[in-house]
Amino acid sequence: MRQTAATLPLAMLALAISGQLAAQNTSATAGTRQLDAVSVTAVRGARSVAEIAGTVYAIEREQIAQQITAGRSTADILGQLVPSLAPASGTTSNYGMTMRGRSVQVMIDGVPLTGARDGSRQLNSISPTMIERIEVISGATALYGAGASGGIINIITLQPGDQPVQLASQFGLRSPSHLSSDTLAWNAAQTMTVRGDQFSGAFGFAYGRQGASLDAHGRRIGPEIAQTDRQDTETRELNARFDWTPTDSQQLSVGVRWFDDQQDSDHGPDYGPRLAALFNPAFTPSHQALPGLQLEAQPRTRHQGVNAQYRNRDVLGGQELSVEAYYRNEQGRWFPSVSTLVHPALRGGFAYVAMQSNTDIDVWGLRTALHKGFDVAGRSLQLSYGVDHEREQDSQRGQMYDINRFIASNGLDYQPTAQYAMGPDVRVDTTGLFLQADHSLSERFSVQAGVRHHILRNRVEDSLPYTEAITADAVAGYQPHLLRGGRVRHSQTLFNAGVVYRLDASQQLFANVSQGFSLPDTQRMLRDVPASFVIDSRNVGPIKVDSYELGWRRSDASLQSAVTAFYNRSDKTVQFNRDYSVSVADTDERVWGVEANLRYTPTAQLELGASLASTRGQYRDAAGRWRELNAFRVSPLKAGVHGQWRFANDSLLRLQGQVVGGTDRAWRDAPLAAISPSIRATPAAKIHGYAVFDLIGELPLAGGRFSVGIYNLADRDYRTVYGQQAEATYGKMSSLPAAGRTFSIGYRVEY
Repeated sequence: MRQTAATLPLAMLALAISGQLAAQNTSATAGTRQLDAVSVTAVRGARSVAEIAGTVYAIEREQIAQQITAGRSTADILGQLVPSLAPASGTTSNYGMTMRGRSVQVMIDGVPLTGARDGSRQLNSISPTMIERIEVISGATALYGAGASGGIINIITLQPGDQPVQLASQFGLRSPSHLSSDTLAWNAAQTMTVRGDQFSGAFGFAYGRQGASLDAHGRRIGPEIAQTDRQDTETRELNARFDWTPTDSQQLSVGVRWFDDQQDSDHGPDYGPRLAALFNPAFTPSHQALPGLQLEAQPRTRHQGVNAQYRNRDVLGGQELSVEAYYRNEQGRWFPSVSTLVHPALRGGFAYVAMQSNTDIDVWGLRTALHKGFDVAGRSLQLSYGVDHEREQDSQRGQMYDINRFIASNGLDYQPTAQYAMGPDVRVDTTGLFLQADHSLSERFSVQAGVRHHILRNRVEDSLPYTEAITADAVAGYQPHLLRGGRVRHSQTLFNAGVVYRLDASQQLFANVSQGFSLPDTQRMLRDVPASFVIDSRNVGPIKVDSYELGWRRSDASLQSAVTAFYNRSDKTVQFNRDYSVSVADTDERVWGVEANLRYTPTAQLELGASLASTRGQYRDAAGRWRELNAFRVSPLKAGVHGQWRFANDSLLRLQGQVVGGTDRAWRDAPLAAISPSIRATPAAKIHGYAVFDLIGELPLAGGRFSVGIYNLADRDYRTVYGQQAEATYGKMSSLPAAGRTFSIGYRVEY
């Protein structure tokens, strides 16, 4: 992978002389660490990190609080702190934030947010102020169901504390260098936890307002019209959890979540004179925002859900029973996009349309598991087995806008007209049966193995493609054609096996082979197909990933480090095409790489850290040649570095940076790829490397902690990896600059 001259030496120097964000102690200053005990919600059985044949990280509450500032999202924090996760996009979406070149299963309190229909807004469905901790498992796994072909991110919300009553208040402000009422961002949060003998609970409410974003030259950045952005948004969130412990062996926990993120802006994109950005491929837009936007229904993300967990530690002869039921609803709305509708019945064979996408996702599920411990020849054997079931119902609608008003206003006036279905309604039922075993063969050697059988059923309703419906409205006498639905059934049996060898009390070697899979985004995939498309098991099916991992880790009083090499492969690949269509190509794909991390604490005051993740991925084109995957699939080289000093009065100063390497492999490869109807060349961009640093300070004040931050310290003029790849995938209008230098202040107090 080709790196820029500046970024590669800096990345290697950071790795060589520093320590990593990931450590293995439990001190408040540890920040991101390798996990001492993984929660039951993540892996169906708590284990220490020394017993896990894999790469696991945690971000604790103290580190999350240190990174929080107004307008900074959960995706921003995770992209900064998790080595194997691709950099944050800076938009509302986490599209392109893969792990090890594969999709990530995002969960909140063990409830999966990544389903068959992927709106890519999971990390924008919870505010950092509502998070207790985050657990990250890198690599493919089927243990918790579909979607984790690259790893799992389990976000754990507020939990009851140790005190009978504990309250916390938080407030923050953020602004670019050019302060004004339009650019100011602020947030406020209030939480309360209660701890009793039988009843405990946690409650939190957060409100935030995000202003305009300015680039390094002080110019307002235009809206991101493909995945939407967070400018001029208002966010409200409510989280509550109630725990009841009637006996020492039983516990019932019920959680409720509500999140609403709504944009309300009067600035639109600058398409250039006479919409040149849409009609002239050689035109380069200004990427600035223009006042005068008239759009009533603006981008929005709304998420609401409830989950109940019951645990009994003494059933059926001393087994532990875990049962979880959940429901969630997710509604998303995007920015209207202008595209060319091609149909032979239209005059000239095509027409321009302006349409806004709206998704509605309903999910309910039930998970059950039994855990039992045995003594085998004086060694521990742990068994976990159970059954899961989930039903998801997906629909998508498109709001049309008057194309003549759009053209006359140069892309600022959106007058709604008709609504159309965008793809058929889809119901997806998944059922999984699993068995997992952990056995200590000796004091040094332990093994883990498991199997999961998964049954997938897709029910696709008959539908009228929007291309047919719009053509029928535009052409008198045209009779539209229906897309016939159908039912598809698939089953997969997936295995995992791993070993851990303890070299000494502080070091372990581990290796594992695991299989994961992702469900096809059936509703999205069928959105743009013609009415003649045939729905059957040949073109609607899951993607299975075989993953291999070999690693070493060490943890002692002052030095924590780990190195992991990985390789994964599949016989199918999802392709997002330049015409916004999505296809599943029947072709081989492979991804490999290495991630490493160090953390060094020579004294109680000083902490140094660094991380490095290098990944490369390829697919076979129609001629059987290996071609590079683009930056939406495989992140360029990514390195993190930080240094932190804690003063005697418990104040601290932290300098942190993220370095992204440049690469042009996929960009050079794309024009050479042999094309077939099913295997297309993936749009790829030349990625230019960059380095961005932040300075964060904290000091105790009036019983709480006052914080200050300077982000993009050097006021670097750059585009994120997403912004660069988006030009090839969506067009130049999405190739937006990143935010310039911004300043923040905050205050948090517990009482």
